[in-house]
Amino acid sequence: MSNSLSETAYDEILKRILRGDYAQGQLLTEDKLCKDLNMSRTPVREALKMLESEGIVKKMNRSYAVIHITSDEVEKLYEVRIPLESTASRLAAVRAKQEDIAKMEEILNKVKEETYKENPDPSRLAELNGQFHDRVAMATENPFMYSYLREIRLKLRVVRVTLFTSFDRRVEELREHQGILDAIKARDAERAYEMMISHENNVLEYLRAKVIPILLTRR
Repeated sequence: MSNSLSETAYDEILKRILRGDYAQGQLLTEDKLCKDLNMSRTPVREALKMLESEGIVKKMNRSYAVIHITSDEVEKLYEVRIPLESTASRLAAVRAKQEDIAKMEEILNKVKEETYKENPDPSRLAELNGQFHDRVAMATENPFMYSYLREIRLKLRVVRVTLFTSFDRRVEELREHQGILDAIKARDAERAYEMMISHENNVLEYLRAKVIPILLTRR
């Protein structure tokens, strides 16, 4: 079986989860997904295993369920995320190689292009913004920092995609990330640190205003 088939299944299932087609807590059976995606069982099964490893779905007997994240979990994850992301930015300003900076610039150029499209794809923007944060963490040259931050981002991915359904928030995300990159390029560790704290607090405030009230109704 070609890996491309399982990757296609993975991309399509994830896109449907992020769009809300498959809601938080919804059971997903292989039979249903095979029918929805018009694909055979093997790539669907492998895609579900990948999504499980990333914390997007969890095994429920013979089925899987889209992870359900509570408002309390969002708050607690950000208690960990904010200090780690800001420390990563500070370290990246000191340790980033030119190739790291070039990759960050390349990612933000793609974000800018997608942001100003007539019909931007929120899941694509969530993916690109995750790549930017991944690259900052990689530039720390600390594999533990990278691993912990990636795990947290994956847990939050289902709710963070909502950031990119708002034009104003999309533009702010781009502006804030550009400011972080500028500080890293200038080797200004303290400015990079402060700008990342500000960015993550802005994201959390948006989630509190727009997403957490919805999560509270699902308790």
